[in-house]
Amino acid sequence: MLTISMNESAAAALQPLRPAAALPAAELHDELRDKLSRGVVESEGALVFAAHRSSGSPTAAIARMGWPDLTHYECQVNSFHLEDHAPVEVTLLEDGQPQISHADQVTLLRLGLAVADAVCGLVRAPIPGTPIRCIISANDTNGVFRFHRIRSGERWGVHDLDQYRLDMVVTVDDQS
Repeated sequence: MLTISMNESAAAALQPLRPAAALPAAELHDELRDKLSRGVVESEGALVFAAHRSSGSPTAAIARMGWPDLTHYECQVNSFHLEDHAPVEVTLLEDGQPQISHADQVTLLRLGLAVADAVCGLVRAPIPGTPIRCIISANDTNGVFRFHRIRSGERWGVHDLDQYRLDMVVTVDDQS
């Protein structure tokens, strides 16, 4: 079962939400398409983009970085900036802070939905029945995609997405 949740600002920005709203895989940036084509691997119970896989073990990384669990590990390792792979304009303010228009933030959310669709397929094929959550966020400085395996007793972020007041946030849960 696929479940999409979003906060009010994302829901308003993505209206109308329709299947054609996401970018088809053929329109993805070459580097992003390459990342997805490498797939997802499992290591010590953690799911990671093969392109992000480090030489160290998840257990060692959790201990070294002080992350509380595998979910936080996955969210850090599987995180990347969407604006690096999208046709959006990022301007720099005088203080050096990036600035992304509302329209381009919506583009980042739509790209994130296309990536979520691809990631769900990547996990579903080799590891059927593995529940995952993709988290897409965009604000006026960046857009981020991350994913993790859904585990009992572990959660990244807050349950009430409307608590994210400065970000548009979408989660895609695949529990197929």
